[in-house]
Amino acid sequence: MQSATPTSPGRCLAVLLATGAVLWMSWQIPGWYRLGSSDTATLAALVRLWQQPLLVAGVVSGANAVVLYRATLPLALPNTPASLLDRPRYQADFVFWLCVLFHLSSLLLLLLLGTGWLLLNPLGQ
Repeated sequence: MQSATPTSPGRCLAVLLATGAVLWMSWQIPGWYRLGSSDTATLAALVRLWQQPLLVAGVVSGANAVVLYRATLPLALPNTPASLLDRPRYQADFVFWLCVLFHLSSLLLLLLLGTGWLLLNPLGQ
């Protein structure tokens, strides 16, 4: 018989932070290319390829799925009802609301991209 281990808020926070770091790194790739090259045509092509709206929407949706299944749901749905009484829930509640904030901000980003209110041109000065 397997014992149910309680979900650690620290592990869920690590998933959330790692997902944010991957999203930030993927957004910075054209900027890093610009630091080592003066070829503006290649940089513009890289920005058009790397930061096209469908690719950004896919990456953000994938990040949302990872945070949902690895952080939000384990905190919202504990393994056993008795595990809710085992420890103070302050840390778990705080991480849960951070995850909810991540989901809402991602949804807002996708809505702004979809309606055209947000244009993807981070290198345009």
